[in-house]
Amino acid sequence: MNANYAETATPSAQTQWLHNTAIFAFCANLFSTALANVGMAVFLILFIWNLFFRRLVSFNPTAFPWIVVTAVGLHFGWQVVGLTYTDVPIGIALTSLYSERKVLYILPLILVFVDAPEKLRLLKCFLVVSTVALLLSLALSLAPIHSVFRYSPASVLRSHATQGIVFAMSVFLCGWFAMRQESGVRRALFVLLALAFTLNLSLVTNGRSGYVVFLVLTVWCFAITRGFKGVVLGAAVAATVGVAAFMISPSVNQRMMLGVVEARNYLTDENETSLGRRMVMLEASVEIIRRNTLIGVGTGGFPQHFSALAAQKYTGWRAKPFDDPHNQYLFVWVEHGLIGLATFVFMLFVIVRQCARGDMFGRMAAGCVLAWCATSFFSSHFRTFTEGHLIAFIVGMLMLSRAPEQPANRSNSR
Repeated sequence: MNANYAETATPSAQTQWLHNTAIFAFCANLFSTALANVGMAVFLILFIWNLFFRRLVSFNPTAFPWIVVTAVGLHFGWQVVGLTYTDVPIGIALTSLYSERKVLYILPLILVFVDAPEKLRLLKCFLVVSTVALLLSLALSLAPIHSVFRYSPASVLRSHATQGIVFAMSVFLCGWFAMRQESGVRRALFVLLALAFTLNLSLVTNGRSGYVVFLVLTVWCFAITRGFKGVVLGAAVAATVGVAAFMISPSVNQRMMLGVVEARNYLTDENETSLGRRMVMLEASVEIIRRNTLIGVGTGGFPQHFSALAAQKYTGWRAKPFDDPHNQYLFVWVEHGLIGLATFVFMLFVIVRQCARGDMFGRMAAGCVLAWCATSFFSSHFRTFTEGHLIAFIVGMLMLSRAPEQPANRSNSR
């Protein structure tokens, strides 16, 4: 759905500053927490200033996605309610609540990013940053200098999970830009860049989250062009790609088989493993949920309850305290109960539906949300700093688009 915003002239200097600071925060989030926080703080200050003291944007209230505001409010509001019955110190509970702030950023970004030019500029900046990271990853993998720069080829962008997700998104963004080019040379360059990102995912960046995002976006690309038949066809293509990557790529094969071994042996391994830790947290989280099914243990309560149960039930590394189950849905259910999980799923459903009803920008955002929903079975990607900010930026900046200018409006403006 394209929002029927009232016609506006070229963005004012204040609005351009809003765009620039938001895009800066979006890109800085990929490599620096401090810069991302500074960029977002400046954006929010400018947004509040423009909202109260200037006419930020003129829009049709009937076209604004109030259902998204309602869904976000329900989800965040129930976490505020969780402060009233949590058994942890209020400072810890408020810190946990503060970490959930990312979802609120969607709302001001929706008001600011409504036109195609700034959305295109956003995507171009994202692709430039990811391309620079790709080149650096390539340089580090070809030359033994990563120990000097303290970077790994697989984690130039914050972590291997972040890099995998970003590179997987970049593959499809390159494909979209390639289709928009009239020049055959430019089209070929974008195709080559997409292949470079794909090869890096297969051979260098070993984050399993990136593999999941790649497969989900593959299905989504078919779905938005062919409907339900596209979902079936996309699933078949994704399965074929996944099997081929597993058979051909040593990196993919090793990471997937390592995960299987770690999950099977989590009770006997002497050393802590990635999937082993997740299995322990899954088992403990399910037990906590059984005791507090409906409303959970309260905001910020997971670390305390998990640590107490782990110390009682396990020994060695399995008994170590941990603050996150590496599963977004388990985390929400443990802390906020079945009611909180329902508000979370409802919010995701509303966001995906609203984005999917929009133009191509909105559909891109919908595909990313679905990818985050898939990866969040293995990590709390709506909650972690980088991935949580990233999806909030994507949804807020791409969800809503101004309605195309009508011929009558154009003639009247001359």
